[in-house]
Amino acid sequence: MKRLGVFLILIVLARLSPAAAADIDLHHYWDQRCKDCHGHAGAFARRFLRVKNGNLLGAHHQDDLDVFLRNHYLTDALVAPVSAMLMAQVATPPLYGEKCARCHGTAAEFARKSLVVRNGVLAGVSSVRSVADYLASHGGLGPAEVRAMVDTLTRVRNEVSDPGKSR
Repeated sequence: MKRLGVFLILIVLARLSPAAAADIDLHHYWDQRCKDCHGHAGAFARRFLRVKNGNLLGAHHQDDLDVFLRNHYLTDALVAPVSAMLMAQVATPPLYGEKCARCHGTAAEFARKSLVVRNGVLAGVSSVRSVADYLASHGGLGPAEVRAMVDTLTRVRNEVSDPGKSR
C-alpha cells in the first residue's frame, strides 16, 4: 500500500479517562507508539505539520486535524494536549537539539530526570538552582536563547507530566 503522504497516524490510544490523560507522559507515549514510524515528535511536527491562524494542520488534514486525531483512536481527553505539544514543537526552533542534546539526550529525557518546577520556577533536581541562572553561564547561550530554552524546557517538563516532580 502506498504511503498516505506525509501525515499518517499520530497517536493510538485505546481509552483514557480525562484524569489519566492529565498525568500521561506525552513524549513517552509518542516514543512507545509512534516513533518507530514517524521518528522524534519534534522533528515530525516541524517537517510535516504547520500552524495557520492558530490551528495545527497536517498535509492531508487541513480542515480539522482534531477530528482526524479523534477518529484515529486518540481520546477527547488527549486531543488538546497532543495538539498543543505538536503545535509548540512546530513553533519552537530546535535549539535544544542543536545546543544540548549531544550531552543531555532528548529534552524529554533530560526534563524527566533532571528538572523540577518549584514555586513556578524551573530548576535542577540536584542543584536546586534555577535553570535560567544556570544557563547564563552554561552552553554558550545568549540571553534570548536562555529565555527560549527555559520556555522550551518548562513546556517539556509539563508534557512529561510527573506530578511528583513539581513542588
